[in-house]
Amino acid sequence: MINAESVMRRANEISKLGLGKSTPNPIVGAVIVGDDSQIIGEGFHHSQDGGKHAEVVAISKAGQRARGATLFVTLEPCNHIGKTPPCTEAIIAAGIKKVVFAVSDPNPIARKGAQALTDAGIIVQQGLLKDEVAFTNRAWLKKIKSSHPYITIKIAASLDGKVAALDGGSKWITSEISRSDVAILRSQCDAIVTGTGTVLADDPSLTVRNIKRENFEFKPVRVILGKREIPLDSKVLHKSAETIQIKGNDLGQLMELAKERAWNQILIEAGPTLTSAFLRAGLFDEVFLYQAPTLLGSGLDFASQLEIKTLNQRLDLELLSADLLGDKEKNLRLHLLAVSK
Repeated sequence: MINAESVMRRANEISKLGLGKSTPNPIVGAVIVGDDSQIIGEGFHHSQDGGKHAEVVAISKAGQRARGATLFVTLEPCNHIGKTPPCTEAIIAAGIKKVVFAVSDPNPIARKGAQALTDAGIIVQQGLLKDEVAFTNRAWLKKIKSSHPYITIKIAASLDGKVAALDGGSKWITSEISRSDVAILRSQCDAIVTGTGTVLADDPSLTVRNIKRENFEFKPVRVILGKREIPLDSKVLHKSAETIQIKGNDLGQLMELAKERAWNQILIEAGPTLTSAFLRAGLFDEVFLYQAPTLLGSGLDFASQLEIKTLNQRLDLELLSADLLGDKEKNLRLHLLAVSK
């Protein structure tokens, strides 16, 4: 017997392999189960191999065994011609007898795949683990619905909320294991945003190190906001990745750039001024806060410029998870979500 939820969770996990690789498209995972309840093909969407969709990759791996099988896919199969033919055509041609998907496609040019499959005599079931899968694909789903990218803010701080000591020193407040975890966040986004203050103070490279999947090298665009000039020998200007400087602090310009590039997700790695600006504007979706078990007493607070004076003005967040990172040098990682108002 097929455990449908287990198979869909497998497809959901596979879809994550496309994070940082699928833009401007969604992340999608597909699993094909044969008549003997065995997995005979899997695939995820990415930009390699001509941008083949997850369903097509899975069908290719299953071959002739796909005939009469069941396809589990995280997103409703597309029904339009883009850079590749409609996935519905590949599913019908392969002889798949049943399609189970989690999330309906909200993209007006690609939806109605379920109807096309039903019209072809294929059994279609939708909504399995819908909320769970939608959260995994939250960046693209937000972009399609709002035309804005999903915005993650990363903060590394002491236990008392300091991101730098009084003399401006900030390397390194958190541990190596936390920095390795941040590399994963970078690999999942399309752009990393920082301010000129951070570039001048820390000279960061803002690249993805030591992470490769399917021989894919992650190179998110680096975006610098601020009016100050930065030295030409700054690491952020090295040709290891594209760098764009927006001369000013207009967050609207960043949003326009994100829309032009069709970015799914951007990561904010900045100092107190720019971090506070995003928080104050409500221009964020989630926060990853890495806290070291150390106290600085004085220094720079990561949210010192929120201009909150009363409890009624406070900015509430939803705590999604709290994890200890590391064995000896433990850091606390808090994953927080913005609260809709």
